[in-house]
Amino acid sequence: MKQVEKVLYLYRDLKRASKRLRRRACTINDGIKSGYKVADIIPGRLSAICYGGGQVESNAVIKDDLLRRANRADELMKIIKDDIEELKEEEPEFGEEMAKVIELKYLKNYKNEMIETELAISHTTMYRRKSKALELLEEKGLYSLYREIVSII
Repeated sequence: MKQVEKVLYLYRDLKRASKRLRRRACTINDGIKSGYKVADIIPGRLSAICYGGGQVESNAVIKDDLLRRANRADELMKIIKDDIEELKEEEPEFGEEMAKVIELKYLKNYKNEMIETELAISHTTMYRRKSKALELLEEKGLYSLYREIVSII
C-alpha cells in the first residue's frame, strides 16, 4: 500500500516533469536555426553522425527524446487518473467518495481538514475511504508504474 501511495504522490511530479520537458524541448534548436552546416544531418531523423573520429548527437534527436518522455509522462498521468475513475464503478456505494478523497489527498495535495470540510465527512470515514481505495488500487497493480515514473522524473 505504501508503494501505491508513492505512485499517487508522484502524480504531481509527473505533471511538473511533463511541462518541464516540453519547455526544455522548445528551447533546443533543431539544427536549421543553429547554423551548423553538415550535409549528413536531417533534423529529427538521425540519432548521431560521425564527425571526425567520434559521434556527435544532433540537437533534433535530443528534442525528440524530450518530447517522447513528456508524452509518456502524460500517458502515465492518464493511466493513474483512469484507475481512480474506475473506483466509482467498482464500489457502487462509496466509490465516488473514495475517488474524491484520493483525488483531493494525493493529486491536489489537500490537507485532511480541508478534505473533511469539503466532503462533509468525519476523519474516521475519510480514513476508511482512503484505505479501501488504496487497497483497490493496489489490486489493480498501480504500484508497477513506480519505476517508470521515477525514470521519467
